[in-house]
Amino acid sequence: MDTRALVLVLALGASAGVGAAVVVRDQLPASPVVHGLSIGERVVPEGASPAAWLAARRDVLRGRLVRLRHDDVEFTATLGEAGVEVDVAATLAAASVVGHEGPWSHRIREARRARRGEIDVPLVWSVDEEKARALLERLAGQVYRAPVDARLDLANRRKIPEQPGRELDVEASIEALRAGEHGEEETIALEVRHLSAAVVVADLVSVDVSKVVAAYETKFKRHGKEAGRAANIANAAARIDGTILAPGETFSFNTRVGPRTRKNGFTIAPEILGDETVPGYGGGTCQVSSTLFAAALFGALDTLDRQSHSRPSAYIPMGLDAMVTYPESDLKIRNTLPFPIMLHAYLPSPTVIRVEILGGDPVADVAHQVDAEHTDDFIRRIYVKSELSEGKVRRHQKGSCGYDVRSFVTLRYKDGRVGERSYTSEYKPAPEVFWVAPDYDPSTMPELPEHAKAVEERLEGEEPPPEGQGDGFSM
Repeated sequence: MDTRALVLVLALGASAGVGAAVVVRDQLPASPVVHGLSIGERVVPEGASPAAWLAARRDVLRGRLVRLRHDDVEFTATLGEAGVEVDVAATLAAASVVGHEGPWSHRIREARRARRGEIDVPLVWSVDEEKARALLERLAGQVYRAPVDARLDLANRRKIPEQPGRELDVEASIEALRAGEHGEEETIALEVRHLSAAVVVADLVSVDVSKVVAAYETKFKRHGKEAGRAANIANAAARIDGTILAPGETFSFNTRVGPRTRKNGFTIAPEILGDETVPGYGGGTCQVSSTLFAAALFGALDTLDRQSHSRPSAYIPMGLDAMVTYPESDLKIRNTLPFPIMLHAYLPSPTVIRVEILGGDPVADVAHQVDAEHTDDFIRRIYVKSELSEGKVRRHQKGSCGYDVRSFVTLRYKDGRVGERSYTSEYKPAPEVFWVAPDYDPSTMPELPEHAKAVEERLEGEEPPPEGQGDGFSM
């Protein structure tokens, strides 16, 4: 080949190479996100800024609902409330890889596939841990279930197995949120930690139920308006009966008995609100807690939490009562004995509640004495009731004095040791309450009883003064 021909061939080859390079260049994607690419199952609109478009989607998707569930508990929240949102920067970074990495032939094929709708880049999600933790901590109380110890049903001669409890594992639940896909109608399984019961069935054989450490019983009525109290006493007693306490373990009355509600088997009965008796669910429960407190005191157990009623109770001496309200006021008793004990609460007769501490011989002879340090007189309170017939006068509540009482407890242990304890109980005066018709004649009212210091008249519906507001406890 002569020189002119060779030059011509080289020129033609160079021209073809330049043309091919131009074709390849024209087919390679130029923008950060290839044309037609789907991101999160949505195609970036023609001419739109991918970053602005993704930011708008992020704001909308914050309102998407997510269900958070564990067994019988389910909550609904928005992704935004749970701290979950689209990570715009990370999603754009993942989308920009398509058609922009690898050999030019691979890049061209990916760009063509993107235009045909064959590639979808998933949204990248982020979790604001502070927001997620705040939401989960608000839900934790509803997920929580306290473990229930195994116990003996002595009346029916059967063992009731323990029930494990649970609590929300906040950190693991945040990770579950992080792993979610966050599509429509998503459900995230909340993570929990299981809580073991302190007493299992195997422990029940360790208590010597033939031996009584201490016992106490109180009487009640069960007819007429007292029927509700009797039912509540039986219900509360059944809930603590058979409870086992290992050495050093603490018993909580409220934890064991639970809320005093209709759902939990309690009924309406007289209870004290402020300084007057009113109907309410759970009236009578305090007689069970008071009987238990007295048995524990005479059994030489420690009392960690106890409050007296706002007035003396007719069924038990002053200083031996224990007021309980759910969840505010509790009775907590710790087993300080060197052996496990069982609480046996039952009705030996239809009008008696008895609590026995079982498990061993008495460790001490316990004496309880009280000294009234101060006494307050009460008032007569008169309510004018429009529904009462002409001239009608009815005593609604008997009055009682208030007392500041100090209890002295002496413990003479079998090993020769002597211990002493003291604690106080404050009982407020309770007014004598009369309901009268609007036209009642004050001169026909009974004489003021002993220790009544004044008369206070109120119209129907008028509330007692702030100083009369008080416990709202179950009598």
